[in-house]
Amino acid sequence: MKVEEDKRVPIERLTISQAREKYHICKAFELMINDNPYQVWNITDYEHENGKWNGTPATWWLDYSDPGEENVLVPYVDIGVHRICWEIRYKQKNYVKHKWGETDIRNSGRLDIYANGRNVYRMNCRNLEYAMSNAMIMPYKLMEHPFNFLKREEENGRKIWYYGLPATISINDYDSDIKVIPDYEKISSAKWWKLYNERKKPVNLDDSVKDPDGLDMKEFSGETHNSINHGDPLWDGMINWFRK
Repeated sequence: MKVEEDKRVPIERLTISQAREKYHICKAFELMINDNPYQVWNITDYEHENGKWNGTPATWWLDYSDPGEENVLVPYVDIGVHRICWEIRYKQKNYVKHKWGETDIRNSGRLDIYANGRNVYRMNCRNLEYAMSNAMIMPYKLMEHPFNFLKREEENGRKIWYYGLPATISINDYDSDIKVIPDYEKISSAKWWKLYNERKKPVNLDDSVKDPDGLDMKEFSGETHNSINHGDPLWDGMINWFRK
């Protein structure tokens, strides 16, 4: 039996610097390997056969180079790979609290969720069973939520509706909470804060103060308010995340 010769031209193996000189490249996503981050690139017109054989993009290449080195790119196939590596940590502890001359021994617990080595969510859970039940569902909740917990810095300045009022998000560097910044572009600060207070906690207003633009009330002037400490983005019944 005659064996046909494989006439395919071997793929030129390039480093990322060489690929930049010849092709258009852009970042696809970051991949954790042995707890270290590596970049997967999408390189137009530079294709490997592995992707074609497996029905995945043939233009995805992994730059598997350590800092200070530059190795040739590795064909990347997105099958059998954890695109996101999750890590769950839970810790209980006891502590002593002194108050009003009394000393109490109390307990606490904290559940930390990591994605690709980054702490993306934290919650207090004193009870082990409660913590474990949340650990099972929380990665799915975080991934399905409109807020980008995995790259929360990209949410800074995002436009939202807050109690139906225009606002933006401010991200804290030290925790996972968010602040809400009123947007006064198309509404006065007095009207914004008056409507916010009405909608957050409805009150009965007499006819003399029903016109927000006519208010001369310092608590609604906006002078004493710059932002709202909203807290956990998952607690979002008052937020519409999609404002253009």
